[in-house]
Amino acid sequence: MSQQDYSKRLAWSSELSVGDDSIDDDHKELFDLINALEAADISHDYINRILDQLKKYTLEHFSKEEEYMQKCNYPELKEHAREHKMFIEWLETIRSTYARFPQSPFVIGDLVNDYLQKWLRSHILQEDMKYRDFMAQ
Repeated sequence: MSQQDYSKRLAWSSELSVGDDSIDDDHKELFDLINALEAADISHDYINRILDQLKKYTLEHFSKEEEYMQKCNYPELKEHAREHKMFIEWLETIRSTYARFPQSPFVIGDLVNDYLQKWLRSHILQEDMKYRDFMAQ
């Protein structure tokens, strides 16, 4: 991997912490998944495996996160859950597109990676930080 490739890798930092180890660990897991996608020699089977892992991750993590928000009476839970739903819809669109056009693993890999990097940073730094103070109570 070249030096330029490392610059694309997502790095966890304390500024991304929402103050809950379980949620932070989930976010770190997603960082690892995105970095693995970035570093991989993309193949059809690998893309399918990553998409399957992303689906499993989102269903488990989003459910956990929304449960925490509900327990701490987070007032913007519905809006946050809507963000999660939009992400799941995006992922399902990617999965169904790739199922119809499996000959394009590099295009799908790049598209997924670019979107995930932007979405993850934005979602954690903007949306998840909104509930951090509620979780600390």
